[in-house]
Amino acid sequence: MRVESAKKQVLQYEREIRNHIFDSFVWRYIEEPIIDEDKIAAMLLILSHADATEEQLSNYIVSIMLMQIALDTHENVTNGLNSEDSGELRARQLTILAGDYYSGLYYHILAQTEDIRFIREFSRGIQLINESKVELYQCKDTSAEFLFAHLEAIETALAEKVSSYFGSTCNLLLLKDFLLMKRLNREFARHEFVEYGAGNKPRYYAAMLLPPFLNRVEDLQNRVEQELEAEICTDMAQRVKRALDESRGHITNMMGKGLFG
Repeated sequence: MRVESAKKQVLQYEREIRNHIFDSFVWRYIEEPIIDEDKIAAMLLILSHADATEEQLSNYIVSIMLMQIALDTHENVTNGLNSEDSGELRARQLTILAGDYYSGLYYHILAQTEDIRFIREFSRGIQLINESKVELYQCKDTSAEFLFAHLEAIETALAEKVSSYFGSTCNLLLLKDFLLMKRLNREFARHEFVEYGAGNKPRYYAAMLLPPFLNRVEDLQNRVEQELEAEICTDMAQRVKRALDESRGHITNMMGKGLFG
């Protein structure tokens, strides 16, 4: 897929999704939801050979991304709450309601496809994500394998279900590694691995996760040129390379600060 054509499609869907979720009142009190263009690009790649009309394809992609936004919005609901802070209470309530609203939009748009089998299969992905989030935030197992497995499920379950349903021939394993890499980049940027499990020891978690993180960066670098570019998925290859550059930046920055000493 040509780069400019792919980018134009992604931006077109981004605008369509933004039109669905825009609410000037709600956004005065909560953060504007992030529409992940890389995930739109991944869905476009997965659905590139799907047996669907242009209108059906649009409904699938927009509804999938609305559910992703709903899941992300609910993840932003704060746990701590000062009962005397009415502004904080309103923001928390609106965040929950906004997530519910985006979820409702997902069902409304997807209903237009009349594809009950897809809704059933996709719902299994949503269930897996929610179960993984619960297990992650209540975990006693703080191994790198446990954290990576649950973060991967959270970031890739929807893509995996869509790929399975449509029998996609794209390189799903590489896309899953890419989506996990993006999540790891966000976590390392905020040093939020310290929130998981007991102890809250930043150096411990950082040191534990660095080796497998480095291995994934190196492995993905080798594979993107051999596999994605060979499939002429140039736009996605560029997106993966940007994520890899960001990963290297986080690694260099954290090592420079002695977080792994």
